[in-house]
Amino acid sequence: MFTRIGRVVSRHPVGFVVGWAVLLAVMAVLAFQGLGAGGLFDRLASTEATTPDSDSEVVYSMTLSDDDNGETIIVIASGVDVAGDWQGVAAAATAARGELAELDDVASVRDAFMLPDPTSQEALALLSSDGDGFVELVTLDEGLSDHASQDANERVVEAAQGAWLDALHEYGATASAHVVSTTLIADSITGLVQKDLVRGESVSLPVALVLLVIVFGGLLAAGLPLAGAIVSILIGMGALWCLTFALDVNSFILNVISIIGLALSIDYGLLLVSRYREETAAQLARDGWRDGTLPVGDAMRDLVRGTVVRTVATAGRTVSFSALTIACSICGLFVMRSPILRTIGAGAVIVTLLAVACTLTLVPAIITLLGAHLVRPSALSRVPGLRRVLAAVGDTSSDDGVFSRLSRRVVAHPWIVMLLVVALLAVMAAPIGSLRLRTNFAEYMPADSPVRAGYDILQGDYPALATPTISIVAQTDPTAVAGFVSGIQAMDDVTHVTATELADHEHMTLISVLMDVDDPVGPQASDTVDQIRAIDPGYQVWVGGQAAQQTDFTDSIAQGAPWAALIVIAAVLVLLFCMTGSFVVPLKALLINTFSLVASLGATAWLFEGGHLGLPRTAGLETFIVACLMAFGFGLAMDYEVFLLARITEYWQAGYDNDEAVARGLQRSGRIITSAAAIIIAVFLGFVSGEMIAVKQIGVGLAIMVTADATLVRLLLVPATMTVLGQWNWWAPRPLARLYRRLGRQEPAEDAAAQQ
Repeated sequence: MFTRIGRVVSRHPVGFVVGWAVLLAVMAVLAFQGLGAGGLFDRLASTEATTPDSDSEVVYSMTLSDDDNGETIIVIASGVDVAGDWQGVAAAATAARGELAELDDVASVRDAFMLPDPTSQEALALLSSDGDGFVELVTLDEGLSDHASQDANERVVEAAQGAWLDALHEYGATASAHVVSTTLIADSITGLVQKDLVRGESVSLPVALVLLVIVFGGLLAAGLPLAGAIVSILIGMGALWCLTFALDVNSFILNVISIIGLALSIDYGLLLVSRYREETAAQLARDGWRDGTLPVGDAMRDLVRGTVVRTVATAGRTVSFSALTIACSICGLFVMRSPILRTIGAGAVIVTLLAVACTLTLVPAIITLLGAHLVRPSALSRVPGLRRVLAAVGDTSSDDGVFSRLSRRVVAHPWIVMLLVVALLAVMAAPIGSLRLRTNFAEYMPADSPVRAGYDILQGDYPALATPTISIVAQTDPTAVAGFVSGIQAMDDVTHVTATELADHEHMTLISVLMDVDDPVGPQASDTVDQIRAIDPGYQVWVGGQAAQQTDFTDSIAQGAPWAALIVIAAVLVLLFCMTGSFVVPLKALLINTFSLVASLGATAWLFEGGHLGLPRTAGLETFIVACLMAFGFGLAMDYEVFLLARITEYWQAGYDNDEAVARGLQRSGRIITSAAAIIIAVFLGFVSGEMIAVKQIGVGLAIMVTADATLVRLLLVPATMTVLGQWNWWAPRPLARLYRRLGRQEPAEDAAAQQ
C-alpha cells in the first residue's frame, strides 16, 4: 500500500502539490471569510464545560430561560461615596443613566436611585456592600440576534467608559467603570483564544524553523515539516468551520488543533525527510557515488523517485501507525458526556489525519520536485564552527554513534537504569495524590482583564447579584420550601439562601445559595453540594450552580474514563502488534507510557499549584485540560514509541539479535526523537506565553510529557526493559504469530534499501 502511494506521488508530484494548494485556498477562505455566514472566529462558542442530563445542566437550562426580557448588562461604578453623599451620587447617576438609555437596542436601565425606598432589598441589591459604588442594570431589547447583541454590548461598554463616566465626573464623582455580561465574558474568552493563538504561533514557528535548520543543515529541508504543519492547521480550521453548522464548537479547540497540528506535522515531516536523506545516501553509496558528487539528469530523477518510494514505504508506514494510534487515543474523548471534550476530540482527530495525509502525499511530492537540492551540502555547512555541529545532528546513516553507545551502556546495566528512572518518575508522580480538579468559567480569563476585574467586583461587593455558589430548582411552590431552605441555611459556610418563584415554570422554585468560601468550586462548596443532594425534601429538586457543575463534570470524566481506557488499550494492542508482531511489546508500551503520563501530570500539578518557575499559581488544574492532557499526552508518547519500535523491529526482522537491534534502532531513531522532542517542546512553550490559564496548563503539561518521554523513557527505560526481557520482547501466541506472518508487511532495514 505505502509503496504504491510512494510511486503515485513520485510520478505526479505537481498534481499533488496543486491539489493541496487548491484545497488549502478553499478551506482558508471558509475559515477566515465564511462566505457570508461568518468566519470561524465568529462562529465559535465560549461556554462553560457542562454535562448533559446532569442536575447542573437542568438548572442551567431552566434558569437561562427564566427571563422573558433581553440580555442584562451590568455596569459597575466603583470609587463613589454612596453612603456619604447619597443626593449628589443620585443626581450624577440620574444624568449618567440617560446616556445608557439613549443607546440603540436598550430597552431599560435601572438602578437603586430610581426606587422610592433606598433601604428596600431591591435597592440594597444594587448598591455596593461597602458603600463605595453602585450598578446600573441595562436590559437589551428582546429577540436580538447574536451579532446584534454583541454590537449592543460593545455600545454599552463604549458609553460606560465614555459618556456615562463623564456624566458622573461632572457631578464630582471620581468613579471608575466596569461592564459585565454573559456576552462580554464569552467574547472576552474568544478574543483571548485568538490573541493567544497568534502569539503562540508567532513564537513557535520561528523557533521551530531555527531548530529545524540546525537539524537538517539547510532551509529547504527545514521548511518541509513546517509547510505540512501550516497546511494541516489551515485546512483543519476550514473543516472546523464546516463543523460549526452541526455542533457548538468551543473556541479553545483552535489552540488544540494548532498545538497538535504543529507537533505531529513536525514529528512526521522530520522523520520523512530524515529517512529520505538516509535512503538517498545509501543508494548513492551502492551506486558508487563518492565525495559528495551526484548524478545528473534522468539518473538523478530516477534516483530521487526511487528513494521517495522507499521513504514512503518505510517512514510512511511508521507515521501511519503513529497517526492511527494517536487518533485512537484521542477517540477516548468521544465517550465522555461533555460536548466540549467531544468537539476538542473531533478537532484533534481531524488535524491528526490531515497531518499524516500531508506527510504521505504533499511532503513527498515537494521532495520529488526539489530532488537533489535536499541532499546537497548546505551553505550553512561552510560557516566556521557550524560544520561539526551540523554533521553531528544531521547524521542519519551511521549505525554507530551517540545513541547506539548510550544504548550499549544501558544494556550493560539495565536493572540499575530501570530502578533510577522508575524512582525519578515516581518522585514526579507524587504530587498527583493532592491534585485538585476544577471547572470555573471565570478563571479562563486572566485576573487583570477588564471583564474579569468587573466579574470579581460583582462577586465580592454585590452578593445579591453575584453568581450563586449553588443554585437549586425545586418542583414545588416557594411557600413549601421553608424547611428545605432552613436545613441548607444551617450548613457550614452558607451565608445566605433565597427562594423565589421561577418565571415561566409553573410550581417551580429557584433557591440561590451563597457561601463564604474562597473558592466557589473548592472542596467546601463541593461537600455542600453533596450534602444538599443527600436530602430528600419530598419533592423533586435539581442541584446546580458553579460547585455542582464542577462535581458533575468531574463525575462524568470518571464515568467515561474506563471506556476511554478500553478504547486506547485495544487500539494500542492491535496497532503495535500489527507493526511488531509481538504481544509483549504493546503491553510494555501501555504500562510504561501510563506511568510516564501520570508522572508528567504530577509535575504539572506541582508547578501550577505551587506557582513555580514563574507560572501563575492556581488552586488546581482545569478538569477538561486534564482529560485533554491524558488523551494527547498518551498519543504523543505512542508517537515516539512507534518511531523507536519501527526501527528496532526492522533490525530484529533483518536477523540482528535483540540487544544489537535495540542499539541500532536507537541510533537511527534517537536523533529524530530527540530533535523532534526539542522542537515540539519549544512549540508547546511558545503557547505558554499566552494569557489564558487553560492554554498555559496544556502547553506546560504537554512540554513536560514530551520531555520525560523523549529522554527518560525512550532513551533509557525502553532500552533497559527490552534488554531485561530479551527474546521475550518478540513473543506472541502461536495463532497471533501465524496471523502476523500472513498479514505483516514490514520491510527489514537491510532489504528495504534495495526495494523500489
